[in-house]
Amino acid sequence: MRVLSLETSTSSAKAMVYDDALGVVATATEPFGADIASPGQQDAAGVHAAMLRVGKQAARGQEIAAIGLSSTWHAMGVCDEALVPITPVFTWEYAQAAPLSAAMRRDAALTERLYRATGCMPNVTYPRQTLLYLKEQGLSLDGRGLITQGGYSFLQMTGRYQESVNAQSGSGLIRLANRQYDPHVLELLGIKASQLGELTTYRDAAPLLPGAAQALGLLPGTPVVPAHSDGACNQIGSGCASPQRMTLSVGTSGALRMTAQQPVTAPGQETWCYCGAQGYIAGAAVAGAGNCVNWFREELLGGHLSFDDLEGPRDELPAQDPPVFLPFLYGERCPGWRDDRLAGFVEMGGGHGPRDLYLALRMGILFSMLQCYGSLTAMAGQPRDIVVSGGILNSPRWCRMLADILDHPVQLARNHDASLIGAAVLALHAAGACEDISAFRREAEEAVTIQPDPARVPWYRAQYARYLDWYNKT
Repeated sequence: MRVLSLETSTSSAKAMVYDDALGVVATATEPFGADIASPGQQDAAGVHAAMLRVGKQAARGQEIAAIGLSSTWHAMGVCDEALVPITPVFTWEYAQAAPLSAAMRRDAALTERLYRATGCMPNVTYPRQTLLYLKEQGLSLDGRGLITQGGYSFLQMTGRYQESVNAQSGSGLIRLANRQYDPHVLELLGIKASQLGELTTYRDAAPLLPGAAQALGLLPGTPVVPAHSDGACNQIGSGCASPQRMTLSVGTSGALRMTAQQPVTAPGQETWCYCGAQGYIAGAAVAGAGNCVNWFREELLGGHLSFDDLEGPRDELPAQDPPVFLPFLYGERCPGWRDDRLAGFVEMGGGHGPRDLYLALRMGILFSMLQCYGSLTAMAGQPRDIVVSGGILNSPRWCRMLADILDHPVQLARNHDASLIGAAVLALHAAGACEDISAFRREAEEAVTIQPDPARVPWYRAQYARYLDWYNKT
């Protein structure tokens, strides 16, 4: 049986045909052009059209039993009463709500109430904060439809204005305890639940409309699963939708996630917790990861050196300490939730060159994630397995560095697109071919494991101490 998974990420539309016996049989990707996406903003219709194009390309000639949708976790736009977008979809990179969020965090009682109820701190990551900012700027939300990118695609494909509980939980709108829209948040925004999509789960597939079927080259009536977040789909596709298995992804941003049966929030508010496709997902995230790498190579070095040039011919520890890099070019999520925290290289000397800076940059990103790892495991327990996915898989050296910094074996996902595989698992469930999504292990069983190097671990610990010193100073 074959299913189609479709994803709209921060930077591209992706499609995958997955066979329950053979695995991945076809993929397609289309980067978003400047006409439909800019940092923090996307055109809902343009992104959806790109997704349909890659879906048609991947599914050509295939018999598809069901469709699964994956989308960026923190992305929402405003529509008119007819659900036609009147604003862009604002993604997690949209930072205009930073001053408003900082002011809210100074209200300790409000911050505590929002965090414990929804698992989401007052931070620019969350669409809840963007909606508050838009209201502050004079945009009336009265009677308007509020929709995620995944919800918009589901609406266009099925005619149903529905959102998965999982996707809306990452917007900061869901009360964890009952998995419904939080009345206090609705009151804060001055909106009604009827302005938001009806809450559904992966069990509530809807038939594909004729127009969307024609655009995809598929049969009308094909079951479509409501859109789930890329993070939750990654958890499923990595075989980590059960406790004691952690996913760690390093892509444009970075995240660590562990499945929990009950809501899990940190005493010091260092982490987040959202509703998963089933159960809950406790985690921590950093805003600066692959985007910092791209900035360094393209903006700072002008694209003159390749990644192979920057890594150098040998995998050796440097004779002198490299600079320290604080990876907050796009502010800080966990553990400090400081939207206004700045990035920088410190302790630079005349003997440091581009390779030293590149080493410091990659270490700084992973040290930020190590901070998150400590906060997450302190309350959720140590993981038995850590499954790694994302762009970091393109660099074997960076993956080895990760194992050494965590001082824990890491399993490298065989397929880089774990979130697409997770959406395919949800589609297989809709088609009757996967009864228990938490039991999916196929891709995880074929992962390659990297063990930490005992000779390198002490050196990285010393570098991490330098990083923490500058983190606390700044």
